[in-house]
Amino acid sequence: MPRHIRTATSEDAAAVGRIYAPYVRDTAVSFEVTPPDPDEMGRRISATLGLHPYLVLEEDGEVQGYAYAGPFAARAAYRWSVEVTVYVAEARRGCGVGGALYVELLALLTRQGFHAAFAGITLPNAASVGLHERFGFVHAATFSRVGYKLGAWRDVGWWRRDLAPALPDPAEPLAFPDLVRPRGGVITPPLERRLSRRR
Repeated sequence: MPRHIRTATSEDAAAVGRIYAPYVRDTAVSFEVTPPDPDEMGRRISATLGLHPYLVLEEDGEVQGYAYAGPFAARAAYRWSVEVTVYVAEARRGCGVGGALYVELLALLTRQGFHAAFAGITLPNAASVGLHERFGFVHAATFSRVGYKLGAWRDVGWWRRDLAPALPDPAEPLAFPDLVRPRGGVITPPLERRLSRRR
């Protein structure tokens, strides 16, 4: 079966949780300390899809990575900025999964009318920094010793990528369901793009 990317659903919660759990338990990449269970992950997927994309990449019928966007911050004036996140199954790291997901995610966010994407990266993390910089993200700030996990204080760097020019009076961003909803109000099947297999 070819590699493909599609919109996540709540049925992907267990697979997404299996990818995410090692990052929570064994690394400082995520500042969570307890992996969310499938019910919680399903709630997060559903909540995200109300406004932002949440994508999964499948190979041979198995979810091997996921990426999504969310609000950069809660205050209303931040609503043109998003925070983006990508996670890849351990066995598929370095195989182009994260890059393939970001191609789709950033294109969708641009079509929605968001202005800028931000990514927070626990440092050091050369692989994540390299991925983001390949996609045009530039270093914006580093918060020193902002979190404590696995016995050490951790720095978090922030990277930024413009998605659209900084125009006066920007239009409201389009909600993700509206982006994929045709005339007549019926939501189309999940976004899916077939990709050439990369090993």
